[in-house]
Amino acid sequence: MSAVQVLRDGDAVAIVDGAGSAVAIVGPHMGARHRTMCRVRLEPGSSTVALRHGGEAVWYVADGSGQALPDDGAPLPLEPGAMVHAGAGVGYRLQAADDAALHLVGGPSPPDAAFARGGRSDASTGPGELRLFHRDRPSKLVPMISSDARLVVWPGVGAETANMNYVRLQPGEENQPHSHAQSEDTIAILSGRGSIDDLTNGTTLEFEAGDVIHVPVGLEHRVKADRGSPVESVGGPCPPDRAMLQAAGPT
Repeated sequence: MSAVQVLRDGDAVAIVDGAGSAVAIVGPHMGARHRTMCRVRLEPGSSTVALRHGGEAVWYVADGSGQALPDDGAPLPLEPGAMVHAGAGVGYRLQAADDAALHLVGGPSPPDAAFARGGRSDASTGPGELRLFHRDRPSKLVPMISSDARLVVWPGVGAETANMNYVRLQPGEENQPHSHAQSEDTIAILSGRGSIDDLTNGTTLEFEAGDVIHVPVGLEHRVKADRGSPVESVGGPCPPDRAMLQAAGPT
């Protein structure tokens, strides 16, 4: 039977040009089918290799500064809280500033075999764009997730597969028990610590900053800030749980 996993380690991905590291924590190597969730650290002046995916990708800036550099178009400035959405077939690089490291969380959704090998997809250049969003400028709030749950990159802004939510749980706060009938839930913990109930299997797992939670399709679960601190995270159901979004009401 499938079960919720709390993960910290993963497979190295050769996408860094210069000094830094990239590790795929969630992806096909551990059974995920719908999202790749990486932790990438670029030292000052370093960048990713040139990237392009057959599908979409989304990246969250956890710390530092830099630029997202599309093959065509103006650079997009990166700061903590920024989210970069790459449409299918868009060529781009992510680059740290000369005087600051850049820490990113995200990756292609759905997974991209070429990305796992450290290069560009063979997909031809697509009609999509490289677009910039920010956690502090959400287009929708979802109280059923938490008192501070923000939809930032989601179908409401044209992200059909690579979505990213930003969620804060206050100490003692918890989700309503829920499941996603056709989506995996992937949650990267940015700060704090808590636990997740795998209600389908009757287990509870603890997590802390740096962990990534993976919930397979259809498992009922509940995330809790029950260990004395707020919990800050990014991620969400992938592909988007459209039934949940519809239940949450209009934009």
